[in-house]
Amino acid sequence: MTAAPSPPSRFAHSRFVATTMIGAYLIINALLAVIAPLTAGWPTAGMTAIVVPPMVLAMIHIVIPLARRAGR
Repeated sequence: MTAAPSPPSRFAHSRFVATTMIGAYLIINALLAVIAPLTAGWPTAGMTAIVVPPMVLAMIHIVIPLARRAGR
């Protein structure tokens, strides 16, 4: 027999949301700081086009898994 899964914590969703927001904030600011010297004078759309792919990868492979663990 397998044990029944434990019910989620009362604040699991709040911890997940908070961890995701903090992770996204830290990653986007780090990426912008790295590319700022390279894209000085570029329009916002150009800088965004450079930042979005690594941001999505970081969210999928780093932030969301960490947030899932924190939400338990």
